[in-house]
Amino acid sequence: MTVIENDISPDDLKKVHQLRELVKDDISDYYNTDFNILRWLQGHNTLPLNEIARKMKFHLNLRAAWNLDDLHKKERNHPIHKHWKYGITGPSGHMDNVIVNIEQCGKTDYTGMMETYSILEVMRARMVDLEQMLAHVMEIEAKTGKQAWILYVMDITGLQYNKKLYDLVTGSMKSLADFMADHYVEMIKYFVPVCVPSFATALYVVVRPLLPEKTREKVRLIGETNWRDDVLQYAIHSSLPSIWNNENHTFGGSIELPVSYPTDGYYSAKNHSVVKHAQTVNVSYGKIHVVTKFIKAGGKLRWWVRGNRNFGFGVFYSDEEQCADFFVAKQVTPCFPWMPGPTLVPMEDEVVVKTDAYYHVWVSNEKSWWRTLEVQLLVESE
Repeated sequence: MTVIENDISPDDLKKVHQLRELVKDDISDYYNTDFNILRWLQGHNTLPLNEIARKMKFHLNLRAAWNLDDLHKKERNHPIHKHWKYGITGPSGHMDNVIVNIEQCGKTDYTGMMETYSILEVMRARMVDLEQMLAHVMEIEAKTGKQAWILYVMDITGLQYNKKLYDLVTGSMKSLADFMADHYVEMIKYFVPVCVPSFATALYVVVRPLLPEKTREKVRLIGETNWRDDVLQYAIHSSLPSIWNNENHTFGGSIELPVSYPTDGYYSAKNHSVVKHAQTVNVSYGKIHVVTKFIKAGGKLRWWVRGNRNFGFGVFYSDEEQCADFFVAKQVTPCFPWMPGPTLVPMEDEVVVKTDAYYHVWVSNEKSWWRTLEVQLLVESE
């Protein structure tokens, strides 16, 4: 077997080894590569090493909770995948070790998705794609010994302006972008929105300050004029989608068109029975509310929650009844430090717990400066 040496500098490699030592109890064999660890150092290069380790453990706990190491092998068979299509098309061809992913922003029915599924269910589907992107990156790195990235091309063609667009971009889509920035650090080389209409450019000017700094630095807007030519500085014809073809351009990439959601499938369009025993809880600004239950292995934990405004949510477990730091606690389900509200589709789930422990359902209003959060919450165990 040929071993490929990586091209990481001696100084960076030293830091990689130091960070690896700090997270050794949480990192899996699959994820434990020099380049995966290097990405965390690059993405948080202004932070001390112990704080980078803390952020990395937050991600590693998610990997363990949802068994992310095996997710890239799974079929794309979630119902959401019919509406949010696979986008990897091939190599950039102009940038070394860069894989092209096409996001059909103008044609994907994000509004229908968020009206039909909870953000937890959306992420359950989306994680398959994110892990497949990471697997492609890791495969290239293993073969070449050099760092790899994703070129995230965002196809804006077909985007229509409506009154919900601003709320969608600053709410649900921002939450998903924050999640990606928190967990898939430095995986994206550039975000390249193409065929961007003037109203979308104006909207981006408003939204830009809300994006993580690292994300802002990676955005490369391409307007409506000559966008098919301009995008060729980032990727070759064969890796760009054939749905862009016209009399002057022939692209060879293959992607499927997304399907819109039927409005009669929206959560609000269905008759939902009243959730019995759900409590209304007021959480003051800057505070959290936690429901803790001790459950033995094999027992069940169920929850149902919705809020009247933005809030954070997570489910964790610990050996002790009091959890000192939820950010690095073991996760039962992905933690969202911030989600948009009011909740369109309640988050609900049931899990069979694997170990005797204290299980904590965490609701946060810590990011609010002055408003009280009202949540309807049901937590049951057996």
